[in-house]
Order: sequence, then C-alpha cells, then structure tokens
Amino acid sequence: MTGAALALDTSGSFCSVAILRPDGQVFESSSSGEGDHFERLPSLVDEALCAAGLGVSELEEILVGVGPGSFTGLRIGLSYAKGLATELRVPLQGVSSFDALAAVGLAQAPEATGVVAVSDARRDEVFIAAYERRADGTAGRRVAGPEIVSISALGEAPWAAQGRVWLSPLVAFALPGSELKTTPSLGRGILLCRPPKASFSLADIAALEPSYLRAVAAKTIAERLQGA
Repeated sequence: MTGAALALDTSGSFCSVAILRPDGQVFESSSSGEGDHFERLPSLVDEALCAAGLGVSELEEILVGVGPGSFTGLRIGLSYAKGLATELRVPLQGVSSFDALAAVGLAQAPEATGVVAVSDARRDEVFIAAYERRADGTAGRRVAGPEIVSISALGEAPWAAQGRVWLSPLVAFALPGSELKTTPSLGRGILLCRPPKASFSLADIAALEPSYLRAVAAKTIAERLQGA
C-alpha cells in the first residue's frame, strides 16, 4: 500500500489531473483541451479528489509534468503544484511530460512498438522524443530526445522508425505526413512514470523548474522586455 498521490500536467492543450488512491485505484479528470488551465486546474483537482473519495489533506505526494511544452501552461501547473505541496507539506517531484505521454500511449496501444512524443516549438520546429517499448511491455524506454528538431528533418532516423505511434499533447496541431494522435490522460501517464517517493523539502520545491529546452523561453518577462 502507498499513500495518496496527485499528478497533474498542463504542458499542452489539456489540463490533466489524476489521483492515485492508497489502494492503487486511479481517478482522472481533464479539461476539454481549450488551454484554460488557470481557470480549470483547481476545480479539476477537486473533481478527481471527490471521485476518489479523498480530501486534499489526505494527499501524501504531488507529481507535476515539467514539459517540454507551453511556457505559460507549464508555469501555471508548476506554480499550483508548488503552492499546494508547500501548504500540505508533502513532497513535490517533476516528471517529463513526454515520458508521461509515452507511458500512457503505450498502455493504450498495445500493438505499438514505441511512441514518438511531439509538441509545437514554433519557428517551424518541434519538441520531440522517441521511445521504444520495454521488454516487459510496460513503460517506454527513451531512445532519443527530448530535443528541438526542424519539421523538415522529421523524416530522418530515429523519428522515421516504423511501428511507433505519434502522440501530441496538443489538440489543434498537425505535421505533414504524420498521423498525430492526442490524449488527455497525461496525469495517468505521470503516475505510470512515478519515481520513488521523496522527502518533503522546501528547497527542492523552490528549485523545481520546467524543462523548456529552448534557452530563450526560460528568460523572465523582465529580461525579455529588456532585450536580454
């Protein structure tokens, strides 16, 4: 038996939440994919907790997707997770949103040999990572990325490998020649990638940052306004 955990991801179109009960059952809630993370996240957490029959004070751990993905979305999710973890005095850990996407994708597509996780990086580029199914058939093993790649280079290895499902956390996103699928269940995917439970640490909570990949995205608003 393990304590109750909250997992959330706001890296893409969906605001995705999942609750792991101590008995191992998972309860999910998610937005419709309109990117309304700021408005929906607290209510979605409440919905998932209610469905699980738990109160917020019963959470013993929080996990949050750290990207790559939307700059604004990642900041919203991380700020909420940090505030709640600090209030409850429970450990907070970051999980790659792409690892979560691959894990839930492989669980949903047992015929797939792997997953290519991809999201819009703008400038005719994408955030991308490739995964192959582990020998035990569970979560994927990352074999490339995450990195920023030009859309024109997506026909090259390892992105061109056969048998991999292409998944994106974005609803309104398309790539030439690729059949992109999407899923709102990144919260469940984060639970599938759940690392060993850490100890509560305010320093660790404060130090947790999103995985932007593009250095300019990590600049503060003030730095960008100053042209730094």
